[in-house]
Amino acid sequence: MSISGVFFTNKGLALQAKAQTGTPLHFTRIAIGDGELQGQAPQTFNKLMSEKLSIEITKLTIGEDGTAKVGGSFNNSNLEIGFYYRELGLFARDPDNMEQEILYVYGNAGALADYIPAQGSELIEKKIDIIAIIGNATKVSATINSSLVSLSPEDLEIHDKDSEAHQPIRDWFTDLLQQEEEVRILSDSTINEKIKNLSSPYVIPEGTDIPVQERVKGKMYFKVTSRQSSGGTIESVRVSPNMGIKVQE
Repeated sequence: MSISGVFFTNKGLALQAKAQTGTPLHFTRIAIGDGELQGQAPQTFNKLMSEKLSIEITKLTIGEDGTAKVGGSFNNSNLEIGFYYRELGLFARDPDNMEQEILYVYGNAGALADYIPAQGSELIEKKIDIIAIIGNATKVSATINSSLVSLSPEDLEIHDKDSEAHQPIRDWFTDLLQQEEEVRILSDSTINEKIKNLSSPYVIPEGTDIPVQERVKGKMYFKVTSRQSSGGTIESVRVSPNMGIKVQE
């Protein structure tokens, strides 16, 4: 579907002007419908012509260019009757009557509307982001249902680039890595010291063994599990990639 853009309704434009003087601008919800304009002037609307779904806001981002991105999403899992997703509206609270809403901006896709089938045929999920002009308004907010908030790939990318994101977790992970490195260095040095103190190692050829109870403490034993000829006249054992080694003190 393509909605070339949303534009102010008359009441939305008046509210935007009030917001420039400090009046709170509070977005309440998004709505979609299937109404056809048929020559009507949508600037006079204060509701959709044929609203089908009311969508809770899950995202509000204030830009530095005098705009706000208001987002939400919907699916057809509970939709009893399919419809053409043609109308789009963003509502805001009426500052003169807190129990009333104003249709802030409106858009209509006309003949380019998408059909949203009823539940049961296929699951349709759509994300909506509306870019609305707020000008120099300083008191901009929205009614956001936090239980519906999810992290989009775009949000995740922004989050990952934020050096302050989850700083305590970053610090904890850094400390953990440092501790593991210190333990590893300590372990390596301890092992190296033990190896230095060992007497000459003893190789146990394949097919033979020295019982554990007969092995000498402090001596390194190598168990050969793959025998290969060294190529000389005297049979000997050559270390190969298939050699298995077990150290027993």
